[in-house]
Amino acid sequence: MYKPSACLILFLAAPVLAAPRSDFSDDRTAQRLWQDTRQTMQEQEQKVREYRLDIPSENIGQTAETDPEADQGEALFNAVNHSDWQTVRPLLERYTQQTEYDPDIALFARASLARGEGRWKAAKQDYETLLQRHPDFTRGRLDYTRLLFEGRLNREATSEFMRLQNEDLPEAVKENIGHFRDSLNQRQSWQGSLSVGAVHNSNINEASGKTWCKTEIDGECWEEFSGDKPISANGIKYEAAAVRRWQIKGHHGIAARALGYGRFYRDHKDFNEHTLNLSAGYQFENHRHTFALAPLVEWNGSGGKTLNRAYGVRSEWNLDKGSWTWNTEAEWKHLSYSDKTRLLDGNLISVYNTLSYFPRNDLMLYGGIDWQQRKAKEPVDSYRLISARLGAAKMFEAGFDASASATFGIRSHREENAVLEQRRRDKEQTYRLSIGADRWKFAGLKPVLSYKHRRVHGNTDWLYSYKQNEVGLSLVKSF
Repeated sequence: MYKPSACLILFLAAPVLAAPRSDFSDDRTAQRLWQDTRQTMQEQEQKVREYRLDIPSENIGQTAETDPEADQGEALFNAVNHSDWQTVRPLLERYTQQTEYDPDIALFARASLARGEGRWKAAKQDYETLLQRHPDFTRGRLDYTRLLFEGRLNREATSEFMRLQNEDLPEAVKENIGHFRDSLNQRQSWQGSLSVGAVHNSNINEASGKTWCKTEIDGECWEEFSGDKPISANGIKYEAAAVRRWQIKGHHGIAARALGYGRFYRDHKDFNEHTLNLSAGYQFENHRHTFALAPLVEWNGSGGKTLNRAYGVRSEWNLDKGSWTWNTEAEWKHLSYSDKTRLLDGNLISVYNTLSYFPRNDLMLYGGIDWQQRKAKEPVDSYRLISARLGAAKMFEAGFDASASATFGIRSHREENAVLEQRRRDKEQTYRLSIGADRWKFAGLKPVLSYKHRRVHGNTDWLYSYKQNEVGLSLVKSF
């Protein structure tokens, strides 16, 4: 009976099957890490939006108190204070039809209505006109400053908040101004996270542990192929993400991003993996849209050696509609491998689309559709990967947070493998669960317990199918 192993098959099929394990494994860590960082920043922005800057009507100033139509003016101010834009619109129309209406009150209401309806440019123009006439109109300046904050004009908003901090305002308003200034300082500093912890993986080599009988005669297997046995190991994993934005002029600026992640296995160093991804380039930001375009460089290491180097370009567009956001990332990069795996040299195009919804400030739901196209020198190593993601994140009042996600993908290779006599096709599933404990944070470090289950079902079952479980306990520092 002839029983060749998977290693012999890999040799016979080289270089077609000799691709590094990590080249076809769960290679979307960078996208997940960046999505987590981006969503954390979105959650922080959601919290700041809850702080109010309006002041009681008796503190509004001379413009309101001298309103000749006191009842209509007071009703208009009350509607603005409650952000009741459906009431503001008809009230403003009736008010401006009066013969002796105050044009400044009408202008303030019109600016507030434009801001509430998302017409940022119109609101900014009306507020600036109003403040040119009445520079001491504190309520108008508060709303104008918040508008600048929402429009990502960080330098201008900081200047206005510093001016307002010296005004005679209620303590609650001054306290909220402090929250906005803290958020502005955070926006203009490095933001991100660093995570380090222990991990146990049940199948670091992503092995099937299965056998396949190619030739059977009279009920006896004469030609049998065996996949590798799974290797379980304990190790240390780390993940780091950092981003910083510099405002150059108006809504235009520069953004820099760094991602790094990897793992060490003490007794299985051949399976150590490390990645460093760096990019910096142009960014546009306003109240609704963020667009970035930047070159990138990447280094990947495996088993203590350089696996590949890459260069490319990435772009990103984010649409913020308050309670929900849409994000699209597109990336092109060229990968160059070491001498033994030069046939894997080629391009990788990735597109990630994510829709996030915030029904409450402590709850986020999201879903996404992703597409990847990998081209290599050998068509048999070229593939297309289409996947879908679903997830949720929840913060609890007791000082805990939890997140769960599921990813489903289909990977189809371009050409048939001559040795295996079929074209590789894998169905992939990845499930993640993490629980964090802010209440147990010490020295700024939050403990996070995580679990990942991944399973791949390939049409070459004995070689490419596998199951993998991973449990980790990490300390996370956010900044």
